Amino acid sequence: MLRAKLLAATAVATLIAAPAFAQEAAQPAPAEAAAPAQAAEAAATPAAEGTVVDVLKSSGQFTTLLSALDQAQLTDTLQSRPAISIFAPTDAAFAAMPEAERTRLLDPANANELRQVLLYHVIVADVSPDQIQGKKGGVPTASEAQILLDGTGSAIKADNATVVSAELDASNGAVFPIDTVLNPANSMAAMGDEEAVPAAEAAPTDAAPAAAEATDPSATPPVESTDPATEQTDPAPQ
Repeated sequence: MLRAKLLAATAVATLIAAPAFAQEAAQPAPAEAAAPAQAAEAAATPAAEGTVVDVLKSSGQFTTLLSALDQAQLTDTLQSRPAISIFAPTDAAFAAMPEAERTRLLDPANANELRQVLLYHVIVADVSPDQIQGKKGGVPTASEAQILLDGTGSAIKADNATVVSAELDASNGAVFPIDTVLNPANSMAAMGDEEAVPAAEAAPTDAAPAAAEATDPSATPPVESTDPATEQTDPAPQ
């Protein structure tokens, strides 16, 4: 199947809409209620790992992305989520964008659009390269649009972006550095299955015999309709 399931159903079930995702960091009550459990998890997790945000900061190649996350009010949320995978555009990826487009996207006036673009880079599950390698298919993102992950080549692809280095492990997920800033409006997963092509090609083939059969009987009825008239004419001279 073209659309291989890259994530377990339970992981996909944790997908949340962008507004709810962005608001979670502003809900102190649930965080306080979960404090004992989080403290226990933190004690069992090596302190050196850090969250995905800590990994982005320590890497030194995601300064523009970190600034954009702050501007979109997503930083705290990414730190608090228990399972997050980010296909993270490097500083070089942002620099490769047309300057006018980059300036427009990072303009505070376009914060909502920026939030949707950034959420498109996030999968609400802890994804490992083993789950992607050898497979190809659409996977839901936190923006609710599907991203096409392709592990069938020499390097993992996310839409038209390439994962440029090994994943960076974090205490609450993983970071996959990519060389292109993605956009949900250009989702390659939205193009649909290629499996539909053979089905479309088979339709005319099946229709051809039907058309041929429809042609033969069409010639027969006029003959049959003429014969009765002839039979009525012949008995008259007799």
